[in-house]
Amino acid sequence: MFAQKKGARAPRLSKVVTAALVGTSLLSGAFLLAPSVAEAKTTSNIFTLTGAHSGTLKLTSSSLNCQWGKTYSGKGYLVTLSHMKGTISGAGSGEWTLTAYVPKKGSTHVASANVHSLTDTSIQSNAEPIISFYETSGTVTFQGSTGSVDLTLAYHPIGSSTYSGTTTMTGSWNCPNGLDLS
Repeated sequence: MFAQKKGARAPRLSKVVTAALVGTSLLSGAFLLAPSVAEAKTTSNIFTLTGAHSGTLKLTSSSLNCQWGKTYSGKGYLVTLSHMKGTISGAGSGEWTLTAYVPKKGSTHVASANVHSLTDTSIQSNAEPIISFYETSGTVTFQGSTGSVDLTLAYHPIGSSTYSGTTTMTGSWNCPNGLDLS
């Protein structure tokens, strides 16, 4: 860039020029990272159901849609993701709520759940009649404002005594602006 005499010292850049070059370099790096950050947001807050019932549920970004904290007994955690939008074949469309009861932060493996228990993970519609899917096995990972599910569910219309179908639900949530009720 600069012609230099043999043995002469290289010209020194001023602190302002150096800072501008470093800032430009860092800023360029940020632009290179932007697609992966945007991509990560598209996979979070989406729940996919496959099997006897299929569909996609999306959690909106309102802080009122994400709540988590200790249960009343203090012996576990409760996560409530409400106003999820989407359609599940054979179960309807509209708003759905995911409720997860977990004993600890981290991953919890459900080997065999009791679908009649009110303290298992479920998703529920606000339709008439209310439709629920209760966990029968799988994993729930809870870190507070973030987490994920990979569960096998049983279909159950409220008011009915039947639990049927095998549906798998996978997805994750990221609710940094949610309500921490700990």
